[in-house]
Amino acid sequence: MYTYPGNIHIHTTYSDGSGTIDEIAAAASAAGLRYIIIADHETLAGLPEEGIRHGVVVLVGVELNRENNHYLVLGVDRLPRGNEEEPQEMIDRLNRAGALGFIAHPFEKGSPYIAGGKSYHWTRLPERGFTGLEIWNYTSYWRGRVTSIPRTIYWFLFNRAAAVDSPPPEALALWDDYTGRGMRVTAIGTSDAHAARVRVAGIPVEIFPYAFLFRQINTYLCFKEKMSGAFPEAKGQVYAALREGRCYVSYDRLYPGEGFSFAAFRGLREEAAAIMGEEMPWQEGLFLAVRSPARRSEIRIIKDGRLFCRGGGPELRCRANGPGVYRAEVYYRTLAGKARPWIYANPIYIRSQG
Repeated sequence: MYTYPGNIHIHTTYSDGSGTIDEIAAAASAAGLRYIIIADHETLAGLPEEGIRHGVVVLVGVELNRENNHYLVLGVDRLPRGNEEEPQEMIDRLNRAGALGFIAHPFEKGSPYIAGGKSYHWTRLPERGFTGLEIWNYTSYWRGRVTSIPRTIYWFLFNRAAAVDSPPPEALALWDDYTGRGMRVTAIGTSDAHAARVRVAGIPVEIFPYAFLFRQINTYLCFKEKMSGAFPEAKGQVYAALREGRCYVSYDRLYPGEGFSFAAFRGLREEAAAIMGEEMPWQEGLFLAVRSPARRSEIRIIKDGRLFCRGGGPELRCRANGPGVYRAEVYYRTLAGKARPWIYANPIYIRSQG
């Protein structure tokens, strides 16, 4: 299995970001990313700039809706209509067109110190038809944590990792709720990068530069073959992995997520019967195996939204006990001994036969 780190949900000068696509691709390359996904507000102006730039696969989608119910749409070549009042209609229409769609920051919380407390959360969550959802959005999460100016200044200047302590629990619960209803839902982690440039007390400040955000929350894609060096094929590989959920979210600031794996095995065989994002029939003798890139890890396997098994160290192996939706979480243990939320893998769907 080959894994490729990338960053999703990036804004450029075509909407309210401060960087051009080429500048952003250069920053992504310097951060070691292999793909990025641009999602400017209600425009596909960047689409002609898709391609491989600075060794990075650059893809262009769009973020629909202005006030609430923001929706990331990928794989379209014409700007689609949004629908803030009836988002399910928008999702159904785009699903019929074959687009990929992701619920953006569904539970965003506003801050009294930013835009008068405005938040861009979902007011009417959909029932069907979408590809997945953001479970961890760096910029959106920060917005909700700005409830104390002294604490925020301390975090921003001296300890940014302290502010981003975990995905919103409501987002994880929503993910488990959807998959518990028999749906396949791809979880992604995103930056919502803008690299906004403001003046504070007359001093120019860039809020979360692209180069910084590209080393925070990333989504690693899992391929069974190497990424193609030809753009059309690489684009298809990226979108296929996102559609199927062959990916995992990593908070790379804690430790790089490269080298993680989550798979189901039949007995003691070495060849995986299924990897994250895949579906397989239940049979006796199935084992679930998680491998972490770091020795200081606490690994948890969640079945149908509940803790199924856990263990310390870089590997965990346990026997599946029946059909269900199994996903993996890894917590990174700091030198102080604190277990920090780190990696979230998409599920392996083990279905009943017949």
